[in-house]
Amino acid sequence: MICTVRFFGVLAMVLGVPSGAPVALELPDGSNYGAALDALQDKLGDRFPPSMWDREKGMFNPSVLAFGDEGRFLPRSRSGPLPKCEEIRFHLPLSGG
Repeated sequence: MICTVRFFGVLAMVLGVPSGAPVALELPDGSNYGAALDALQDKLGDRFPPSMWDREKGMFNPSVLAFGDEGRFLPRSRSGPLPKCEEIRFHLPLSGG
């Protein structure tokens, strides 16, 4: 199965990918969120700064938000399911006025 991930804003800039551009991950059928994170680490892990990626846990730090179906937050658990749309969007929270 193909899971698409997209990075936006400063996060995309730090990782060296165009903001919103699809990054395809080839995953075994029935994969969970942890499998997608492992595939991301294999593909882009050398670009993840320690402030964004917890190498010990194999997942993004709480400063990075993950969204799935209909803009819903993904749980901060590697064992969680992938979104039904098979697309994950990653953002950094921003504040402003």
